[in-house]
Amino acid sequence: MKDAFQEVDDSLLHIEREMKYLNEYQVVIGFFGDEDSQLLEIVRANEYGADIVPKKGKYLWVPSSYAIKKYGKSVKPSDIPHLFVPKNKRVACITENKELVVCFYLLKKSRIPARAFIRKAFLDNQQKYKRYVLAGIDKICYENGTGKELLTTLGKLGVSDIREEMKRWYKPGNAPLTIDNKKGVNNPLVDTGSLIKHVTWKILPIGEIK
Repeated sequence: MKDAFQEVDDSLLHIEREMKYLNEYQVVIGFFGDEDSQLLEIVRANEYGADIVPKKGKYLWVPSSYAIKKYGKSVKPSDIPHLFVPKNKRVACITENKELVVCFYLLKKSRIPARAFIRKAFLDNQQKYKRYVLAGIDKICYENGTGKELLTTLGKLGVSDIREEMKRWYKPGNAPLTIDNKKGVNNPLVDTGSLIKHVTWKILPIGEIK
């Protein structure tokens, strides 16, 4: 059996080892990908806002709900036969049953307003995170807990908080045209469900974010 001195020594070594771990590793919560990945472009545009301008030509061609319903979400002008732009109009149309049907809206730019859901999730919950850190350190000191367990708990908690913030977001919502094209959905952060699925966490060496 270990004597009392050996138990204290083992306990101190354990605490020293786990504190060293916490000084060397961090939990990073959010979205991961290459710097120029489409996912990170979408996240940055929502978090900080962005202006979308035409890469070619004078206008952005934004499909109408009619075009999306008939030709799919990825519809392009070339997909629709007999498409034309009426004089002095910023729409592209076809004629159907002797009436003009709008297939695209022509915009000089589209503004995505800032929706700082990541920063808001952290600010709203930072006191809670401090309590979890203190509880995790107590567990290391008195219950043989580990630094990895603490960072894992914080990672899972942070992901959950960001997802909840995304679900609650409503202002600024989608533009009226976007709402129409998305069948009335007015939460830009969860309307397709794709973005919210990509929130995750990693344990990395301090100073490294990949």
